[in-house]
Amino acid sequence: MDAAFGAVVHMSMGAPQALIGVAGVSALLFLEVPRRFAGSSIGTIGVKECVRGTANILCRCAPEVCGFLTILLIGLILRIRGDVETHATPVEAEIWETIKVEWPILMGADTLLNLQAMIRLLVIMFVAYRAQVGGRSPLTGMAALLMLAAALVRGMLSTRTDVYRLEGPLSLGGDLPVACELASVPFLANFGLGEFRRSPIAASAMVGGALWFASHHYLNLARDASIDRLFLQAHVLEFLAAFAYLARAFCLMVDRDEDVEGGGRRLGGKGGWRCGAFVGFMHILMTLQQAFSAYYFLTAFEPHPSLVGSGRPFCLLCGGNLLQLGAYLGATALFLGGCIDTETSPAGVAEPEIMDAPEENEPSPAQTVVDEKSDEDEETKSEEL
Repeated sequence: MDAAFGAVVHMSMGAPQALIGVAGVSALLFLEVPRRFAGSSIGTIGVKECVRGTANILCRCAPEVCGFLTILLIGLILRIRGDVETHATPVEAEIWETIKVEWPILMGADTLLNLQAMIRLLVIMFVAYRAQVGGRSPLTGMAALLMLAAALVRGMLSTRTDVYRLEGPLSLGGDLPVACELASVPFLANFGLGEFRRSPIAASAMVGGALWFASHHYLNLARDASIDRLFLQAHVLEFLAAFAYLARAFCLMVDRDEDVEGGGRRLGGKGGWRCGAFVGFMHILMTLQQAFSAYYFLTAFEPHPSLVGSGRPFCLLCGGNLLQLGAYLGATALFLGGCIDTETSPAGVAEPEIMDAPEENEPSPAQTVVDEKSDEDEETKSEEL
């Protein structure tokens, strides 16, 4: 137990190195995926093309950009309003003052998770708004079903205890992130229940397996195992949802996923989801919201033996959120590789010559040779006679 706890402490102390490693792996993905799947290099795109593409995304995603800017504006207003937290005991007040000194700009690390909840709700709402793109985005199917299960579990947690409620100026007493979770439930149900109807056994196995595994690793904040289990169960479900998101992004990129409910329409063809600016913007926002969570659990949530209820919850929180960030970065890299034009022929490869088909009345060269040989044979026979 002490060795495991020491490993978690070492992991939390090496958070900058872990983030640098994620950045390095992300850069490798952005460089290699387009070359492997599209036969092109990022260096051949050029600065002007990148700027033009960014402007195109911003223009095509004007509602989403406005929504994202609105979230940032609301967060800024709440942060400027300052601290309105009230504490029951002087000890809690002293701890809160220490937290504000350590996080002077955000006024507490919980601000990161508050922003994550708002950005995630924004993405889910705009996937529902763009219904014609919703079936073509990775945020459907199994990924949406697992996110739905995580939101329901987190809602159960908020009704049973206040220990896990977020604090800070953006939380509004912990009510804002809870409201964001509840608001996302009907949209996620719309996206994910179709997957449950198509594959009830696989969906039940995924959710049940996640709940069973997380029940053996939980914290000890609420001093009640039945309540503390819910916190890790929600995180494990989100972990599986991130990789389901990545798997669906890969299937869409390689043209092997079909919209069953849409009459068997192929999703990844020319002019399909890969050309949709909204899907690219969605990838960026999903990566951003997960980066907030990964940074929080790597730097702000300090492990301590007294906080462990069972198993290795800190390992799951730190490693799981970091792997989720890698999954969303991988989906973004796959989208980037799919956006590069693959219709141009590689340099140095000659295109095969296409011979014109002979007309109906014009004999083919082989037939001409046969006819000439027949004429020669007839002339030889006539001479012999």
